Amino acid sequence: MKHVGIVIRSLKPGGAEKQSALLANVLCSDYRVYVFYQYDDFSPFNEALLLHKNIIKVHLTGSWPRKILKLRKLIVQQRIQCLFSYLSSDNLIASIASIGINRCQNYGGIRSSLLPKHKFIILKLLHKYLQKASVFNNYSGQKLFIQQGFVESKSIVIHNAIDINNTKQSNNNKEVINILSVGRFVKAKDYQTALLAIKTLKTISHKPLRYFIIGYGSEEENIRRIVTQEKLTESVEIVINPSNTEDYYKKAHIYLCTSIFEGLSNSIMEALNNKLPVVATNVGDNNQLVIHERSGFLTPIKNYQTIADHLIQLINAPALMLSMGKNGYTHLKENYSVHKFKERYIQLIENQIDN
Repeated sequence: MKHVGIVIRSLKPGGAEKQSALLANVLCSDYRVYVFYQYDDFSPFNEALLLHKNIIKVHLTGSWPRKILKLRKLIVQQRIQCLFSYLSSDNLIASIASIGINRCQNYGGIRSSLLPKHKFIILKLLHKYLQKASVFNNYSGQKLFIQQGFVESKSIVIHNAIDINNTKQSNNNKEVINILSVGRFVKAKDYQTALLAIKTLKTISHKPLRYFIIGYGSEEENIRRIVTQEKLTESVEIVINPSNTEDYYKKAHIYLCTSIFEGLSNSIMEALNNKLPVVATNVGDNNQLVIHERSGFLTPIKNYQTIADHLIQLINAPALMLSMGKNGYTHLKENYSVHKFKERYIQLIENQIDN
């Protein structure tokens, strides 16, 4: 049996963490998979994905040099033939650890279409000199990074995947309209624009509405301040990292994303999986997930008035809301299934091992 390694910072809730656990899960029926994690922080969902005899979890402890030496030793001892990394520090550790080990093909991971300058420079150097290739999860990032010096032939796109939900029923209670956003509380998610859109929506909608913001992060205090400042406390509920996020998707009617940049949004995929129409900014690969005027609406960034206009369009047309949700689900099922995700990674692994 061939051996594959995955390096991930931790396995707490988060897009990259979930996709790394999912990758281990889908590959373990064909390969022995080693998951190397830096911090002992597991979400129950990710931990469940790793409960298989062919998945070996290894905690990389200590200083960076110790982590690198331990990983290098295990790459050699366990005869790992392909090594994948997901986040910036993972890319660095995996790339240095695999230097000179010819039988181990090292693949970096790019999860966003925009990175801080220092991270971009480091990842570009790793990509050019220490990695077999970089696996992007979005076409917008791939295109932008190639324009800035990444090697086109070494820049591969494999989209994120989701386990398709065949049981979700649409929320038929239209007395109170539930609008949902899920994501880390960081400036890139631009919750200020979302809250201004909700404030505008309240002035033009005759139906009561509730806006749920699910997540955690450094911008929590600022988000709460804006809610109070804009007098939205009765309409907005902030929920910190709940264990039952899926329940919020199930009771939602519309999904809202106001990010100023994205890679491929896991939360939008979750929304489509729950047959929700999506109103999202046209950034990253949102235009790959959301088909404008068919499964939702794409808007410019920071344009809260246009966002509010699209939200009221959906609220006033329940049949449109329902049909867009169904269209989005069909698009997701056809293009982002776990089967396709597995197929693309196996093709990459087998081509490189055989060569």
